[in-house]
Amino acid sequence: NNGRYEVKMKLKDEGKYSIFVQYDGMNLPSSPFRIQVFSKVKQRNYDEINQPKLTFGSKGSENGQFKRPFGMTIDSKGNLFVCDWGNDRIQIFNSEGKFISTFGSYGKGNGQFDKPWGIAINSKGSFIISDRNNHRIQIFDSEGNFILTFGSNGNENGQFDYPDGICVDLIDNIYVCDSWNNRIQIFDSKGKFISTFGSYGSRDGQLHGPIGITINSKGNIIVSESGNPRIQIFDSKGNFISNFGDEGDKEGEFNFPRGVCVDLNDNILVCDDDNNRIQVFDPEGEYITQFKVDKPNGITIDPKTQAIIVSGESHKVSIY
Repeated sequence: NNGRYEVKMKLKDEGKYSIFVQYDGMNLPSSPFRIQVFSKVKQRNYDEINQPKLTFGSKGSENGQFKRPFGMTIDSKGNLFVCDWGNDRIQIFNSEGKFISTFGSYGKGNGQFDKPWGIAINSKGSFIISDRNNHRIQIFDSEGNFILTFGSNGNENGQFDYPDGICVDLIDNIYVCDSWNNRIQIFDSKGKFISTFGSYGSRDGQLHGPIGITINSKGNIIVSESGNPRIQIFDSKGNFISNFGDEGDKEGEFNFPRGVCVDLNDNILVCDDDNNRIQVFDPEGEYITQFKVDKPNGITIDPKTQAIIVSGESHKVSIY
């Protein structure tokens, strides 16, 4: 009765599909949109994780080397895109960790970076990257060609003060951790400002240095904070739902949480940086387990295989 409709369908085969939604014979503004369908895979047993099955990278500026890799994402072909923070570039690898190519260089021009932190991929295969020290967001096509940029330094709507983590929802809206402004900003797929939520503080719904962000299957927004050692969960409009975590090294506690992601069952995986581990929680934030990782920064999951990919301050990327 509020004008909202939910459509569910079952698609048996893997692949990309175009979805058309019409009202009275007219396509809705977001229609058609593309989705990627994967076969349902068995839930990972995180208790069985001990050592990475593959690690690649070393400190340096050559191809395949890193200076503090942070955010990562995976395209439909299984290729891995890594924010090589200290080298001001994006590096691309295949699923076996073999270097493919790179784009970006240091600078303030279009397609250049000053400490890229977060990266996300939308339904069109375009990459959205938080260009941290340039206080802006840049968008590139699937080949790494510059499309557009938005944002500048400041605290007005659409401005940033060191943007960090970034993600997109099912309709390609862009969610940005505006870290030093202690808020989350939401934009449409072309960078037009939609809304913002959060303010400085440690109360429910307040933020102190939001740094990692992801969205689960229900559309809930999950945020890690560098200033408050906790995870907060918000609905799709930015209304506070719950939080969990406190400072410490016990189960469910954090010491500088950074990257965060969710698996196919909405379990939450958190880079607990200074505790040298990944902690795993159920969708409500109840502790499940943990496994050891040296100074983890960024984390993502391959939706096809549920392989967990972690970047760290050891200048390496590891696959579990």
